[in-house]
Amino acid sequence: MNTKTHRLQTKVRRIRVLAPIALAAATLVGPAVVQAQEFPSKPVRVIVPYSAGGPTDLMARAVARYMASATGQPVTVENRGGAGGTIGTALVARSAPDGYTLVVNGTLGHALGPMLRPKTAGYSVSDMSAVGVFSRSSNFLVVANSLNVKSVADLIARAKADGGKLTFSSAGPASNPHLGAELFKSLAKIDMEHVAYKGVSDTVADLVSGRVPVAFASPTLAVPLIKDNRVVALATTGEKRMKGWEKLPTIAEAGVPGFVFESTYILVAPGKTPAPVMQRLNALLQQALSDPETVASLDKLGLEVMKNSAAQADRLVQEELDRWGSIIKRLNLSLE
Repeated sequence: MNTKTHRLQTKVRRIRVLAPIALAAATLVGPAVVQAQEFPSKPVRVIVPYSAGGPTDLMARAVARYMASATGQPVTVENRGGAGGTIGTALVARSAPDGYTLVVNGTLGHALGPMLRPKTAGYSVSDMSAVGVFSRSSNFLVVANSLNVKSVADLIARAKADGGKLTFSSAGPASNPHLGAELFKSLAKIDMEHVAYKGVSDTVADLVSGRVPVAFASPTLAVPLIKDNRVVALATTGEKRMKGWEKLPTIAEAGVPGFVFESTYILVAPGKTPAPVMQRLNALLQQALSDPETVASLDKLGLEVMKNSAAQADRLVQEELDRWGSIIKRLNLSLE
């Protein structure tokens, strides 16, 4: 046997050995990875569990616009409000775990909804998988002009004088405005009556008219009303003063020590969505948060961009549960 023939036979043997290995490796990659590489191959639904026009709705649409542009697939936003966000979120929890049905919610509402409304929700946080916590903001404490209140101290005095009859609005039980107000009530040692709506945009008419004269409002809702002198801003809710609104004190500075309440927002998929699909969704979200148009849209809403992995987002959800679980017990807050 000459050298050339020997080399050819050796090469053939190597191909025969390596071919099954390559086939096995391809099998191990599995359909989930292939699915992720092709994802999305059809339209994606993003559920907003509140009414249209509120901050959660607007930020979801900003992110959805980028995802549709980046993938070439339609990404539609659907509003399914009610029960403090649990109705819309429950729809996603029951959806196929394939990444094609998602929900945008406040991180706090997402974390606490099943705890506060277990029968209505019918799901737990463990039934969901966080794609990413993508934005945060402080809120405003605002009052109707007709209330004739000019400071946090004035509001506390008015609430005490009214003996619990003073009302505040929210986007529904366990929504961010509701829980922010409950924390304020607890730390300021006052009582106010909660009036729940299906979404924050539904609260505006009654807030401005003075029918329900107090609200913890997002920048999206509050800023136009403040600039038009339709409501009075008393303070902001963050740990530090809000960018662009440095003249307003924080609630802690205004006489309620320890009060800090910031809203963060999260994109969530059904639990058991394959890891490669979750990674693809997170990558699309991070890309959206680097897109100038998306960042500008969030900035107009008073939101600061947050970037994190799906695992880090899950930890942030757990931190909210740990922080608020004890507060809810102290407040004896139950919605069923």
